[in-house]
Amino acid sequence: MNKKREDDSFFRTISKAIGKHKVWKDEPTLVAYGFDSSTAPFQKPSFVILPENNEDVQKVLMTANKWKIPVTVMSGGVNIGGMCVPSEGGIVLDFRKMDRILEINTDSGYALIEPGVSFDQITAALNRKGFKCHVPTAPGGATPLGNYLLQPSGSLANRHYDSIIALEVVLPDGTIFHTGSAAYPSKNVKYYRRYGPFPDLTGLFCCAYGTLGIITKASIRIYPKNESSRVNLTAFNDYSSATQFVKDVVGANIPEHCIIWSWQFYKTYDIFLENVEKPFIPSELYLDPLKPPKGLPYNIVTTLMSGYNDVLDASEKVCARVAKKYGGRVISWKELEKISPGSARSWKEFYLEHHQPKMEHNKKYGLGRYSAWIGIAEPKDVVEIEKYALETVKKLGKEVRPICYYSQPFDFGRCMFLRMFVYTDPQNQELLNKIKHTYTQMYNTIMQKYGATPERYRRDPNMILQLGGYYEVLKRIKKAFDPNNILNPGIGLFTNI
Repeated sequence: MNKKREDDSFFRTISKAIGKHKVWKDEPTLVAYGFDSSTAPFQKPSFVILPENNEDVQKVLMTANKWKIPVTVMSGGVNIGGMCVPSEGGIVLDFRKMDRILEINTDSGYALIEPGVSFDQITAALNRKGFKCHVPTAPGGATPLGNYLLQPSGSLANRHYDSIIALEVVLPDGTIFHTGSAAYPSKNVKYYRRYGPFPDLTGLFCCAYGTLGIITKASIRIYPKNESSRVNLTAFNDYSSATQFVKDVVGANIPEHCIIWSWQFYKTYDIFLENVEKPFIPSELYLDPLKPPKGLPYNIVTTLMSGYNDVLDASEKVCARVAKKYGGRVISWKELEKISPGSARSWKEFYLEHHQPKMEHNKKYGLGRYSAWIGIAEPKDVVEIEKYALETVKKLGKEVRPICYYSQPFDFGRCMFLRMFVYTDPQNQELLNKIKHTYTQMYNTIMQKYGATPERYRRDPNMILQLGGYYEVLKRIKKAFDPNNILNPGIGLFTNI
């Protein structure tokens, strides 16, 4: 059977199973789903399917498995890493219609949501109940599951790195199962607990990039808004001092979260694109990232604190004392508004309103294509990695300015995260290839020299080869769950299955 006949036959079969209105195959739609903002090559799917419940997902997977058609999942569509670019001729399963908040349990501290729920939806719903959740630096249209399943790195990752509690998962053969406390069949058992008396299957689907099963429900951690929340601002002239400050206050259990912002990154918040023909872009963004102009701190640390006012009063005094100990100083919001008004506005939204900054900041993508490099290391090593990474990226030339980064502790400071990124002309393929090659070399260097690791999978075969026996075990799990390798094979995580 040729490809067209096969597609026509599949279309009739799946349309009958779930409803024709949920299956799209017109050319404009297919082209729109074939790429994201990454350098991943364009791949046009044959179908875009919008399921409305887990039964739709089950039927799609069973039919696709029978026909051996690859399936790639998308939740919010705010994709920058190429993980949701489909396989050529495959299916995109777009969860935008599965966007229900099924439960907000303020007693046990979780929300049960479908994969299409956005941060705009969940933060607004939680705010009405006096609660909050972990929010990333992504826009409000991004989804919690799209973020949390890939290791979150936003507002609450200092203490609670993992926001996922329990899942509902569908496998290619149609099996539907639940993890954590939800694994038990009683209708009274809910999604409040990650671990039980048996192995943790929830973690198996985190960082799997849609290759092991399709998640149709998840419970996520939520937190009460306390009597008061404050953001302490401290300025440092070098990254080493900023990391020492962060380690100290985290070790004293003061912050809910800390982020170290590079000066070129916090200045990007000042970009103003109201006049698209003549946008305001701070001139400092094109300078040497190692040499901030006079009056701009090299790093600003935002320390989020939450609790009773009496406790926060004491904590702010401690932050001032610790900052002074490492050569830094506390700065006021008034001073921040003077040196970076965009940061002042955005950080208040991010931390105190528990919501992503408004779109002026995210419109900074107008600077060009976003290319990120992320490493995680022990705190003692991340200082040297920051120097190495900045010097290496600088050598790519002025076409990659600004060079931005932010850094933060994970799991009470057991490791430090460093995300560096640049913006480039999306039409300059030679430069994009050079950046990609440079990033690969940087990953290899920090692993070999500092024992550091990447945070997420990249489309790089060498990254897989370095896993050794771990990868062999992972392949066995893949074969058991998805023997026909229909789940997101295009990212290349599993080969020769």
